[in-house]
Order: sequence, then C-alpha cells, then structure tokens
Amino acid sequence: MSGSTVHLVWFKRDIRLSDHKPLTEALARLKNSQGRVQLRLVYLIEPTLLAQPDSAPQHFMFALECLQDLAEQLPAHTPLELVRADAPEFFRSLLDHLEPDQTLQVFSHEETGNWASFERDKVVARLLKSNGASWHQFQSNAVVRTLSNRDVWSQLWLQAMQKPVLPVPPALMKGSGAPARPSNAGFGSFPSVHWHQGKQPRPDWMNVENFFPIGESDKTNRQRGGRREALSTLQAFLDHRGKHYRHEMSSPLSAESACSRVSPYLTFGVFSIREVLQILDQNRKDEPQWKATLKSFESRLHWHCHFIQKLETEPELEFRSAHPALNDLRNHGPLADEEAARLQAWITGNTGFPMIDACMRMLRSTGWVNFRMRAMLVAFASYQLWLDWRHTAPLLAREFLDYEPGIHYAQFQMQSGVTGINTLRIYNPVKQAKDHDPKGTFIRRWIPELKDCPVDWIGNPWDLPGLIQQETGCRIGQTYPSPIVNPDTAISLARQKMTAWRKSPQFDQLAKAVYAKHGSRNPNRNGTPRKSRSASRKKIDDRSTQQSQQGSLFD
Repeated sequence: MSGSTVHLVWFKRDIRLSDHKPLTEALARLKNSQGRVQLRLVYLIEPTLLAQPDSAPQHFMFALECLQDLAEQLPAHTPLELVRADAPEFFRSLLDHLEPDQTLQVFSHEETGNWASFERDKVVARLLKSNGASWHQFQSNAVVRTLSNRDVWSQLWLQAMQKPVLPVPPALMKGSGAPARPSNAGFGSFPSVHWHQGKQPRPDWMNVENFFPIGESDKTNRQRGGRREALSTLQAFLDHRGKHYRHEMSSPLSAESACSRVSPYLTFGVFSIREVLQILDQNRKDEPQWKATLKSFESRLHWHCHFIQKLETEPELEFRSAHPALNDLRNHGPLADEEAARLQAWITGNTGFPMIDACMRMLRSTGWVNFRMRAMLVAFASYQLWLDWRHTAPLLAREFLDYEPGIHYAQFQMQSGVTGINTLRIYNPVKQAKDHDPKGTFIRRWIPELKDCPVDWIGNPWDLPGLIQQETGCRIGQTYPSPIVNPDTAISLARQKMTAWRKSPQFDQLAKAVYAKHGSRNPNRNGTPRKSRSASRKKIDDRSTQQSQQGSLFD
C-alpha cells in the first residue's frame, strides 16, 4: 500500500451529495492523483457532542433519517461509514492505523456550531497538522470565516448565492464504477458500520437509549428527515401552501401550514441555501400574492446566514451577552428556588398564560412553532419572568428540531434585550392571543383544560368570574394554573429595569461597537451594502428594528 492516500470526506451538518464542495473537491483530487487513493465517506456519532445540554434525541434521530436517505443514494462501492467516536479520538486512531507511506487528507465544510464543536475542531486541526495530514475546509453557505469587515458581507452573500449549484459527482451515482480502491479497514476499536442501499445499520444504532440517558425520547410528532422529504416539503410550499405566507406566518393557527417548514433541512444541510434559492427562481409566479411570498421567503434565507455569521465572528455569544454592560442584567448563576420554579413552569407550558403555554406545548410535541411565537416565548421568559437567556436557551435548543446555534443564540440575545442595538420587544401574551387566536382555537387544541372556557376569557382566564368557572369546570388555580407572575405589573416592571440599565455609563459607545461587529448593513439585501458609521442610539435602534422585524428562517 506504499505511496497511497486516504481522502476522507467528513460529513457534519451537510448531509447531502449535491452542492457539496468538500465531496466534489475530494473526488476531483482523487481523479487527478498519480498514486493510489482511497475515498471514505464518514459521519461521526460523537458521544461528547450528544451529551451537551443543547442536544436531544430528536436531533439525533432526524440526523439518522437524513443519513439513511443519503446512504441509499450511494453505490455499494462507496458506502457511508458511521463511526461512534469523538472526532479527536477518531482521527488519532485513524492516523495510528495508517501504513508507513500512507497519507491522510480530510475534506469538510467549515462548521459554525456550538462551543463544544468549536473547541473540538481546534483540537482536530492541531492533531492533523502535527501528524502531517491535510484538512481542507470549505465555506458553508455564505458564512465567512475570519471576516475582516462586516460592511462587505452582504455582497459576499450575493456572490456565493449566484454561483452554480454543484451537481452530484458522477462517480457517486448508481451504476458508476468504483472511483477508488474500496477499503474494508475499520477505525481502530471504535464501533462502525458501512451503510448503503440494501444494507442497513443494526437496530441498536437507531435506538436513542444507546446514546442518551434512559427516559429521554424522540418526538413522535416531529417532521421526518431526508432529502426526499426536504424537496417534497419545499415544493408543496411553492406549489400551494405558501400562497398567503406573508399574511399567515404570524399566527400559530395558519403558520403550521403556510410556512415553508424547511428550516430543519437547512439546519442539517440536507440542501444548501443556494439550492433553495435556485429552486425558488424556477418557481416564480406572476400573481401578486406569490411575488410577495417569494420575496419575503428569499429575504429570510438571507437573514439565516446573517445570524449565523454573528456566532462565526464571535463564538462567545453562546455564553456572553453581545453588549458587555448587559452581561449581568439578570442572574446567570445558580437559580434561587423561585427562579427555578418559574423556569420549570415556562418550559413545561404551565405558566398560567394560555398563549405561552399553548405554544410551548405545541413545541414540545412537534419540535416546531412559528417564529413570532418563538420570539414571544423567549421575551416572556426574559422580561415577565426575568430569567437569564443562558438558563432558557439550552432548554429551547433541545425542543427546536431546527436548532441552529448561530441563529439560536443571536435571537435569544435579541429577544432578551442584551444586544444593546435592538429595540425592546416585550410581548403581551393576552394581546397575542386576541390578535392571532381570536376564537381560542389554537389554545383549546393544546390546553384541553380550557376547552370549555368562553372565548372572551380564553387569553386571560384568571379574569373568568367564579360562577362561570364553576359552570365550565375551568377552575383557575386548580384545573389550570394561576398566572405565575402578576399579569398587570410584570411588563411595566421589566421596562423599568431595562430602562435603568440602558442609561448606564458608556452604554451608547459600547452599543456602537456591537453594531460595527454584528449589525446588518443591508437589511433590504439590494446588493448595495451600507457602510458602518457613527450614530446615535436612536439611529442604531431604527436600523436594528428592521433587522428584528425580519426575524430569521425558523419557518
């Protein structure tokens, strides 16, 4: 085996064959190689990452479904290899098992994940470099590593999205000849399995109890994984579901159908942003409603990368507030008993505020709720319950099937008021119920305790007269919780606290620095990025309000 090379494509959150630069490049170099080359396609099931507080069985099972779909597209001569091992230990073992004259080249996308994956990649990079192995990392979507100037990012996004979609490499299409000498070699002592059409992993590889603590389970009502599911979901949105998207995305009643629902497929990289945009171009319609839908949806694809870029630029946003003066705004240390009780009531959907509880219960059942309701859940926890985002963010990360760290932490900080560059958005759950669930249909669906509550009180059942409580069986404090905080004063108290903090010394100066690093220069994405400049806090807030209202791709 003298003078041979192993080209290892490391799949992470890019579970696809098309528009996959690392895969394309590995095969191109293999074809041009003068020596003997092995191609190996590897996905690591990493115990350390699965044990993180933001990891949940639904993420693992969704990824396995995506991997199964990918594996079934592969020819038998180049299977997908699943390995149960942390990346540093896996690569160390692989390097130890190389033959004396054998070299290793690793190909992957750059990953903007949680802090644990960030630290893992640094260890892997040092390990490979010190052992003479090469690691070729390629840009993921339009997230730019080592971005030196935020002013140019929107233009870079446009340039990335205008490039042609990379096709599935011919060597990996069914019926093709083997592109390289296949290998049956294992990876040291780590459990592994070859996976391709006609060959499935053992059932124990699909059992969450082998990877998560006993008692943790998958969500049976979540979306299913895989590229076929992804393309079908997107096409249904573009064919009929999304016609009234712009007007129906805010209400949880209509959003479940009217929203695209492709966010989990983007999170796991089943298709790229560029692929989705080009599919949109092929589905342009002349009707005004469809034009509005596609314009709005395309804008959200831009914001998707915009938010991930924040975490790529500053990975510490997972545990540190963007605005330094607001880092200690709330208690982010051990919780007092009362705080712990509020947190538990919030995450289980038992706060006594029906719109909050209905949204949380839907999320816990399905892994999804629309963006506006997500913002409301976070804002309620941060303002009315006055809980720090570092306590609430990991809990919702586990509940969101489409959990994307870059979007997640940026949005949590924005909705919690700790960026310093966004206007405060404190949602009133009673008003949200009246605006988006006027007949109480959504609330009754997810809170059966209130199924007989009269519509006039469905959003604020604590005001239900005692006699009607007896007649309907909606006994507040018994069959359904009393409000965990005072509905009449919680918002005003939060505003008072926020106003005091925003008047602190150097607040405005620090806010300008945050905007320079993370603020949107081009919210309309018209190809002419705006330059950063000094501005008053009002100007900063005005620009950031546009950004806040756009949200991100959580639909």
